[in-house]
Amino acid sequence: MVQAAQQRLIEILDYWHKVEFFIPFDLDQVTDVEEAWKLRWIKPDQLETGPSNYFERFDIPEDRKITGFRLYIGLFDAGEIAAACKKIFPTAASGEEEDERGTADGRSCFARIDLNVYGEPSFDPVSVSTVPWALGCALARGIGSLTSAAFEDAKFDLKDLLEDFRTRRPPAKPAKPGGAPIAPLTGVEISQLLSLFAEWAGFAPSPEQPLLLELRTSKKREDGKRDNADVEPHDDDEDDGIDIDILNSFYIEDIERAMSSLRAGSVPVLESYLSPLPADQRMDLYAADGRLALLDWLHPSRYNHGHWLSQASHSMSLMQQFAINAALDKLRDGGMFAVNGPPGTGKTTLLREIFADNIVRRAAVLAGLNTAADAFSGKVKVEFRNGKSTWMGRLRPELTGFEMVVASSNNAAVENISRDLPKLKSLGEDWRANSYLKSVAYRIAAEDEDGIFHPSPESEPWGLISCALGNSENRRRFVSKFYHNNWNEEVEPDPTCQNIREWLDSYQGPSFSQAAQRYRELAAKVEHAVGTLAAYATLWRQYQGTDAEAFCKTEYLALQLAHERLDNTTQEHTAAQAMLAQLQQRQADLREEERLLGLQRPAWWVRWFQPSRAARYRDECMANAGEQRALLREVAAAREALGRYTTSLSQQTSDVHAARTAWQGRMDAWNNGQEQLRRLRQQYAFDLPSSPDALEQDKFQIAGLWHDNELAQLRSELFAAALTLHEAWLAEVGKGGGFGGNLFALAQLLTNQRPDDDTFIPLIWQSLFMVVPVVSTTFASLARQFHGMGADAIGWLFIDEAGQAVPQAAVGGLWRARRAIVVGDPLQIEPVFTVPRSLIRALSAQSVHTAGEAYAPDKVSVQRLADEANRYGTLVPLPGGDGLWIGSPLRVHRRCADPMFSMANTIAYDGKMVIETARRAPQALKVPMGESAWIELGGQVDFKQVVPQQIDFVGELIARLYRLGDDTLPELFIISPFKAVRHALRRRIVEIQWPGQSPGRKTVKKWCKNRIGTVHTFQGKEAPAVIMVLGVDADHAGSATWAASKPNLLNVALTRAQQHFYMVGAADVWRGQPYFGAVYAKLPVRSPAEFLAGVVTSASLA
Repeated sequence: MVQAAQQRLIEILDYWHKVEFFIPFDLDQVTDVEEAWKLRWIKPDQLETGPSNYFERFDIPEDRKITGFRLYIGLFDAGEIAAACKKIFPTAASGEEEDERGTADGRSCFARIDLNVYGEPSFDPVSVSTVPWALGCALARGIGSLTSAAFEDAKFDLKDLLEDFRTRRPPAKPAKPGGAPIAPLTGVEISQLLSLFAEWAGFAPSPEQPLLLELRTSKKREDGKRDNADVEPHDDDEDDGIDIDILNSFYIEDIERAMSSLRAGSVPVLESYLSPLPADQRMDLYAADGRLALLDWLHPSRYNHGHWLSQASHSMSLMQQFAINAALDKLRDGGMFAVNGPPGTGKTTLLREIFADNIVRRAAVLAGLNTAADAFSGKVKVEFRNGKSTWMGRLRPELTGFEMVVASSNNAAVENISRDLPKLKSLGEDWRANSYLKSVAYRIAAEDEDGIFHPSPESEPWGLISCALGNSENRRRFVSKFYHNNWNEEVEPDPTCQNIREWLDSYQGPSFSQAAQRYRELAAKVEHAVGTLAAYATLWRQYQGTDAEAFCKTEYLALQLAHERLDNTTQEHTAAQAMLAQLQQRQADLREEERLLGLQRPAWWVRWFQPSRAARYRDECMANAGEQRALLREVAAAREALGRYTTSLSQQTSDVHAARTAWQGRMDAWNNGQEQLRRLRQQYAFDLPSSPDALEQDKFQIAGLWHDNELAQLRSELFAAALTLHEAWLAEVGKGGGFGGNLFALAQLLTNQRPDDDTFIPLIWQSLFMVVPVVSTTFASLARQFHGMGADAIGWLFIDEAGQAVPQAAVGGLWRARRAIVVGDPLQIEPVFTVPRSLIRALSAQSVHTAGEAYAPDKVSVQRLADEANRYGTLVPLPGGDGLWIGSPLRVHRRCADPMFSMANTIAYDGKMVIETARRAPQALKVPMGESAWIELGGQVDFKQVVPQQIDFVGELIARLYRLGDDTLPELFIISPFKAVRHALRRRIVEIQWPGQSPGRKTVKKWCKNRIGTVHTFQGKEAPAVIMVLGVDADHAGSATWAASKPNLLNVALTRAQQHFYMVGAADVWRGQPYFGAVYAKLPVRSPAEFLAGVVTSASLA
């Protein structure tokens, strides 16, 4: 890489690295729990005066036992970050954007210290927030002093301070006579730790803030029932040294690793992500040349051979299939591909196809082996840090590179994919008898109640195609079900609910050779069927949009030209013949004249006596001779010319014959092609566009091109055979075949027991992916989950809801990935980012490469950067701008009915989205509320954007819906652009005097938490109905201007609603705003009284 380009990439990463210093740890995620008994608040004055019994007398459920504690020390309000930034940047001004997106709420802290069940501290690791250190550093020495090297030095200093603190601790003493010696932290020591951290950071929290003690518990096992040895180990490796862990940022360490790799060499996927493609290298798929490209990319020869187990009649939409084909082709050797996926456009369906194709490709490698054991290139001994060891089979390189990881900032998004794929409902009805490690999938999906597994009908699995990992609890839970035996020995073994070892013991499927043979047979059938359809597509492209005359035009014109040339040459040949004959005749005349002159030759005496007569004769003879000599030259030239014309005439006669043959051949090709097309049209019953422009028609956008039910069935059969082959391979190598040790190793790794040599970690993960093809994680957990996996170590990374992820979140995943597919929508909600904008701008100014907003975490997302690096996409027009380049767009919407679809399509997607006619009409709600409407309701703001009349109206509406719904809280979302309105709505609904039987305060609070929020709360979710409460009055119109500055907020609110959408707001404030005016024009306007009356009427008619 050129040094300047390398430096540019490093400076972008360094900018994000510095920004991450200021991300506050969200203590609310610890305190916002239903189990209040898990928390104990310790006031500062209790540290010195109170007894040292912080770790005693907890009122916990009888079926739980305490396993340890977490002490959160140095608490401070997250708003102090903004206050400190005002000291650092006193001229910076805040605004609506800062209030709604750029200011952290709640509490944060300096550090978290783990303690054992006796309250003794473990400094392995100490989890430290970088925020206090960064603030102290910036306040003392300026923003330029924030460097990764400075923080590394600070960490060493902190280690020394903590080591000194540990060595000065009082010795352990028995808590009671005969008891084991223990040394719990005392209040004085906690005060000392607080001072230690404040001194280290150069930033002190308010002395009024309490400390927080969090209980760590586990479920008790009944007497006589054993625990699994490795089910619940310590969360961290055993080490006597002090280790500093980052509490607040999930990305700092991965950013450091990526910068190190860039300094050492090339990281192609990450480089692509950080390098926008020039405009002249982009292909606009909505333009004329883009439609031609679509036809090329949709050629059946490019189809994925592996097809999900869907109904054969269910086709990919046109843009889904384009994205699949283009991504699989472009990423064959590595790279990144971006897909713009608005809500309801089939992003998961698209990803399933790529999952299926990768599994089929790996199965092709397996099917080419002579034996199952040939999958290994040898064995290696792996020793773990807990003293255990195993022998592992090293997979052949050809079987690696198929690892598939789904990652997102949105936990619901990754779980929607990884938890839903194994469910039976994800398969087409015709395929629900198929399975893949079904009994293991059953055990993982089931709830464990005293050792008995009970899957719900909703989670009934078909196969272990994917799993949700991520945080340590998810990993522990997975491995306890996947690998370990049931802890309750009194429960009889259930053949429908097994761990992987029990499955191996009971396997009765086909042998590896049988499964491989079946796979090869189906692969040949698919290859043949694809070839036939591809031949049809090639013929169609050849003959599409033309007739016989146009098809043969080139050959016909060539024939015409050949005839013209032959005619011209014939004329010239005739003229040459005539000229030669004329010259030859003149030549004969001169010879005759010469003969006659010879007869007139004067006698000798005449020459003597009549010299003049003799001289005249001589002159006549000389003239004749001269003319003959000249004529000889002319005749020679004429003969030469005639020869040339004769040759040309012969050649051009042949040319005419060849041109006539070519023209006739072309005509025959036309006729033969038409006959083949006629037969193929009878074989394949689908429409084809009359021209590239016809691709814009809804029917082609929805049904796609070249979908054949029989081929779809075959491709799904091939996928099913690939899964069967994986099962057969696993069954053969899993017991004594070289893979048992691999399974043991992954059980160790997933319970945080790392090998002594980290170079074995990729092999352990590759082993898991041979069994479970798809694994999910949040970005927050990715670095820890894949610790030890270096650059290029993961075959495929799929980033979902990428429009919601801050740009630095993807660095660790992209650094580890060989290929990446980024899916999201930059016109949905933007990333939530809680660092003050003034700080972001100051940090960006440290480098010319980040001085603008092109990489600002509060302005761009993972999706935006991936889109800008993507060749295929289109420009979405935006008011007052050049437009937004988006990656390969999905266009067929299958979630919202009208009017939500039409409104969102107008305000955000330039009218390019398509919906099936059958989906346009909204369905009735469980408790009908009438048609979608704008409820015209204004009033004066009493706090920020809160209009009390709107809050009271919604409270009255919810109370009525509760009564009309048989004392059930309604299934809907209440959304507002503003946090203050959200808070007011939650308070009002909690305070409702419920008619009839009250739902209970706890139930209402939970409903409010899940059902009322800003648009950020509901990204990726949907409900039958949405109520959007706008707030704001004319005196606070700036808030409305901010909310309408982009289509994102309104677009998200609209696309959460499946059937009905209700806007509550003042038209005089909102209808003049961009985007909101389009909604006002579309919705019927109702007064609050009319609407509430309509709710009652609609419910009585239902």
